[in-house]
Amino acid sequence: MTAQQLTVGVLGHVDHGKTSLVKALTGADTDRLEEEKLRGMSIVLGFAYLENKSGTIDFIDVPGHEDFIRTMISGATGIDAVLLIVAADEGIKPQTLEHFAIAQLLGIKQGLIVVNKSDLADQSLLDMAHEEITQTVTGTFLESAPIFNVSSLSGDGIQELSQALSRMISKRLPRTSADSFYLPIDRVFTIDGFGTVGTGTLRNGAINCEDEVEIMPSALSANIREIQVHNQKVDQALPGQRVAVNLRGIKREQLDRGNILIKPGSIQETTCLHAKLHVLGDLLRVPKRNEPVRVMFGTENVLAKLRVVEERPLKPGASLLVQLRCREPVIVSTGEHFIVRTCSPAVTFGGGEFLDTSESLLQMSRSDLLAHMQTLEQAGTAGKINAHVKAAGQRGVSLISLSERAVATKDEVLKALVDDDAVVVGESITLDRTVFDNLCAQLLQSLRDFHKGNTSAAGQGLDVIRAQFLNVSPMEIVEHIIEYLIRDKAVEVEANIIRLHDFNKEDSFNDDDRELIESIEQVYRVSGAVTPSVEEVVGNDPTKKRAFQYLKESTRLVTIRDHVSKKLLVFHLDTIEGIKKQLSDTYPSPSQFTVSDFRKLTDSSRKYVIPLLEYFDRNRITIRAGDYRTLVRPATLDTDSS
Repeated sequence: MTAQQLTVGVLGHVDHGKTSLVKALTGADTDRLEEEKLRGMSIVLGFAYLENKSGTIDFIDVPGHEDFIRTMISGATGIDAVLLIVAADEGIKPQTLEHFAIAQLLGIKQGLIVVNKSDLADQSLLDMAHEEITQTVTGTFLESAPIFNVSSLSGDGIQELSQALSRMISKRLPRTSADSFYLPIDRVFTIDGFGTVGTGTLRNGAINCEDEVEIMPSALSANIREIQVHNQKVDQALPGQRVAVNLRGIKREQLDRGNILIKPGSIQETTCLHAKLHVLGDLLRVPKRNEPVRVMFGTENVLAKLRVVEERPLKPGASLLVQLRCREPVIVSTGEHFIVRTCSPAVTFGGGEFLDTSESLLQMSRSDLLAHMQTLEQAGTAGKINAHVKAAGQRGVSLISLSERAVATKDEVLKALVDDDAVVVGESITLDRTVFDNLCAQLLQSLRDFHKGNTSAAGQGLDVIRAQFLNVSPMEIVEHIIEYLIRDKAVEVEANIIRLHDFNKEDSFNDDDRELIESIEQVYRVSGAVTPSVEEVVGNDPTKKRAFQYLKESTRLVTIRDHVSKKLLVFHLDTIEGIKKQLSDTYPSPSQFTVSDFRKLTDSSRKYVIPLLEYFDRNRITIRAGDYRTLVRPATLDTDSS
């Protein structure tokens, strides 16, 4: 298969010979259904291809009868260029004009014009057809397109048309593409021994054998067993190609026309579409306010309400930024083209391109929404990426979704994020730097408020903080904020408690609190090694308990658990330091001393001596060998050995 590829939509009025022309060019009959053959017209999309030295041309033969206009649109939204077909003996008809209008609304920029059935018309009829066509296409993308007189039956003009199509391949405008793929399914069937196969025109990204796909809207997961392009097995399919994918583990009833295959997690269902809408200039009327309209793209056909975002009226010939609120969720890729039709009468009145499909935009004010959409309309790739990041707000946006929304590669996304100083969390989600800084400030303020209202607490529970911020941001962002603030020495975490790094309870104490703290501390300061119990000093008084807790946390009081009596002994830090000094003066290392020696040194009873010595042993102040202990170099004290 050659590298260059062009997808061409064959448009025109019913019975003007679109299907016979495609057969003359390719040898393939695109009328596959018996009903189509009986009625002599296409009622579903027909597909064929032509290979030559320049590349491959995929033809999509779209139905011409007005009853099948929805099917026509589903084919036209995936094409690069058009063949506009006009029968020489009939000239331009209503569906010719509507098909051509749809092609313009879909942003198609290339095409050729074919006067078919030229063998049925004399020169005067041919001249009339040419004149009518010229008047119709003046001022459009087909204004300079050549017109070919062709007979599908006799073959006249077919070779010249084929050569012109070949030249058009090299002039195909390059497609922008995201890393994530988007494949609307327009046909489903089964093959014995292989299973379920879905076909469609690949709109975005590349797909590979063994890729994991998500089937939307059912959210089923599957793997691609095999890919075929033009009946040939390939390892990879590219945007614009007609693709058949054989899905592993998917039953026929689990895949339908209208389903979408996407890269897992790249696109979410939405009921809110934001777009640039171009209104046809020759309309007799436009929809009234809140009048339902039909939005068509890919294989979708959904009712919606149209709201103009700009302060300009909806009128013939206008180009406006609009919001479409769908009655049911849809799956659509950013950049997809669409058509809008009135419901009664069913008339095409406009179309355009989707700029953003995120429901988060519903939270924006009208002015902010307008500014965001104007940026997406006018900016380059980097500007679109940054606009999507800012619009995502506190919830952030995944990198894979960002690639899809901005129609950008992963490398383009990462470069734009670095240039804009955005915050990337765990290489999977990103948010705006200002938003991140504000979230950090909110967390710090929350801790300040907590400390102020809970003076006895060492800090707030991490789970409480997480739950509080999960209301506005995903867990990945919340954890990243906490880790960032720890590295920045703004907070510290101990066990499951978080507090401000510079938190000092004394800042929140009043004069009475300070007086109580000093009185309790003085009791233990003067008691030495014979210390009163907590019950004696604190009792059940909650104010005294808070003051005592503060003295413990500030390490001015050292608590030691007596493992015999199971009671808590409390010593002032000055007492502990004084005993260390006495030991150093009296029994300098390597001198040894006994329990009796230590009791005499501290002038206390065994009730206090044994817990103190065990505490010294644990903290490597002393080393025990049988009944003797030796003093070692002083070590950092464990001030809470309860």
